[in-house]
Amino acid sequence: MPTYNYKCKDCGRRFSLELTLAEKESCQPECPDCQSCNVFQTFNRVGVLGGSKSGGVSGCSASSCPSSCRSCD
Repeated sequence: MPTYNYKCKDCGRRFSLELTLAEKESCQPECPDCQSCNVFQTFNRVGVLGGSKSGGVSGCSASSCPSSCRSCD
C-alpha cells in the first residue's frame, strides 16, 4: 500500500498515511495533532541513478535497453 506524505498548514506537522488510491481520492486527510483539514501533500526527493553520455550505464547494451534509454546509442 502506498505511503503519502502530508504537511499541516496550521501547525506545521508533517505526517504520513498509508492509503489505497481509492482512499486517497475519496478522503481529505486530517492532521493527527490539531485535527485541521488544512493539509497538503508533500513529495520526497527521488535519487536517479544512471550513466553519463560518455560512459553508458553499467550492464547496459543496445539489445537490453528500453527505447527511452540513450546511453547505448
